[in-house]
Amino acid sequence: MTSQDARLWNRSFLLWWLGSAQSALGTALAGIATSFLVLHQTGSAGKMGVNLALALLPSLLSPLFGTLVDRLPLRLPLMAGNVLRGALQLTVGVLALRGHVPLELIYAASFLTGMIGAFYTPASMGVLPRLVRREHLQRATGLMQGSTQVMQLAGTVGGGVLVGLLGSAPALLIDGTTFMLFAVLTLLIRLPARGSVPSGETFWASFTSGFRYALSSPVTLGLPLMAFILNAAFAPLEMLLPARMTALGAGAQGFGLFFGLLLAGLATGSFGMSALGHRVDARTLSVPAYVTMGAVVLLLSFTRAPLQMYVLAFTMGVANAVLNLSITVIFQRRVAPEYYGRVGSLLGMVSTAGMPLAMLVLAPVADRVSVQLVFGVAGVLTLLASGVWAILLRADRPAEAPATLPA
Repeated sequence: MTSQDARLWNRSFLLWWLGSAQSALGTALAGIATSFLVLHQTGSAGKMGVNLALALLPSLLSPLFGTLVDRLPLRLPLMAGNVLRGALQLTVGVLALRGHVPLELIYAASFLTGMIGAFYTPASMGVLPRLVRREHLQRATGLMQGSTQVMQLAGTVGGGVLVGLLGSAPALLIDGTTFMLFAVLTLLIRLPARGSVPSGETFWASFTSGFRYALSSPVTLGLPLMAFILNAAFAPLEMLLPARMTALGAGAQGFGLFFGLLLAGLATGSFGMSALGHRVDARTLSVPAYVTMGAVVLLLSFTRAPLQMYVLAFTMGVANAVLNLSITVIFQRRVAPEYYGRVGSLLGMVSTAGMPLAMLVLAPVADRVSVQLVFGVAGVLTLLASGVWAILLRADRPAEAPATLPA
């Protein structure tokens, strides 16, 4: 590596950081714009839900895409993912400027965007360890995570204002433009070469070897399961918090403030971990962060005033940021680079399934049991999961995969 590469803020990392941040802003804008476009044209919240489901459904295929990613030059899925998603968003945005957009076309665009994302995400998970040295990896991850969260918050708030004033089309056009800009920036990023696919190895042999690798150690096996439980713990918040805030007299404003403080905690935790850098060990912090998450969810069942909820929201955000960063850094350091796509796609697929599956389990009983009971059970299960994670970490061998590849 060159002396320039030895610095955290080398050109390639700076471009990747800027591209990811502005793309996160555009995606947040587009999420609101697409939902309101469907709602305004159909008046149906159910059809809006179908559109959201179509965007998430392709994530179930991500292990197949992850296998393909590990067999391709890394720049190809990164470029193709940004260009194709940009083209889809620009197309829908232009049509929305002209008037009515057929619902079938919106559905198709959402499904294709989700499909492309399922291909792009496993590739993007292996980029950062190739751009910075091991000693900068935790700091770089915190910067990426914190910036993305701030941009998502800005996009969510700004998207609501933009859609309210100008309609959905401008937000969709902005999103498409951010993807195209990211594609241009990707051309300027220096991506080290990576090892070739073993001679004669078929696609299905690569696919099954990825699963065998994921099962080969307690940590690579536990990462997707722990991420699944972490996302599932948020399901009660999404489903039951509006009723809880209403019962406490805070209403919709309290609901918005709760999630605003949660996002503020996420950004604080991410940037805090980045500032501390290698002075704190992400692997060691992951267990207390998991315990804190479980404790906060459990304490939500005992709250009697909105102020208590707000304090817990910020605390949950900080703990979640530390835990997410820890999971990411452990993945980057523990997984061999040639398996980033396959193991990363498995991690993404399983973790994404956590919230919707938990919601399906909660749906039949949500109106028949108390909110306090649901939060209590979710908190206890999360605390138990933290104990399992501690056991898996202790059982894992300390050897780590290389965090960077040769230039």
